[in-house]
Amino acid sequence: MRHTTKEALAEAFEGLLEKRSIDKITVKDIVTECGVNRQTFYYHFRDIYDLMEWALVKVIETYAGPNFSVDKDWQEQIKQLFHLFYLHRTVLLHGYDATNRMQYERVVIKWVTQMMRGRIDTYPQAAQVPEEKKEFISMVYARGCAGFLLEWVEEGMPDERHVRLDDYFIMIDGSIGHVLDKFRQSS
Repeated sequence: MRHTTKEALAEAFEGLLEKRSIDKITVKDIVTECGVNRQTFYYHFRDIYDLMEWALVKVIETYAGPNFSVDKDWQEQIKQLFHLFYLHRTVLLHGYDATNRMQYERVVIKWVTQMMRGRIDTYPQAAQVPEEKKEFISMVYARGCAGFLLEWVEEGMPDERHVRLDDYFIMIDGSIGHVLDKFRQSS
């Protein structure tokens, strides 16, 4: 039951985001749309931004199942993440503001870190690098990608084919082996 209520609140919120920006949406709007009371909302979420983050994670998790895995090409997975954002651009743009930029960034970093870690582990020298160093490397590359993605969101998410992902991929792929060598030597 609880899970269903959270999803219903998220659906109502997303429906409202289709029509207006997050700063024009209140908890009252969401609970009225959903047919529950304010207490129910606050039982599940701290505030609208908490709901927004939960809904964003849910969309990515639903999409991630068939599309994101260590068996798939990391570049294709990142392109898929950009495409997923592009498909939901109205909701994402209406939900994005200076207040919740960190929440968007946190969600993107979580997913891209996993993708980068899968890529890093394909390098032979990765076996000789401590786990915490590989996590650090993955996170640094993920932060770069998150910045790239959020800059694109701030530009209004023009067609994702115009994002310079191929240049980003060349930079990342060209440096992973070197970085792993450096961390291997310092261990």
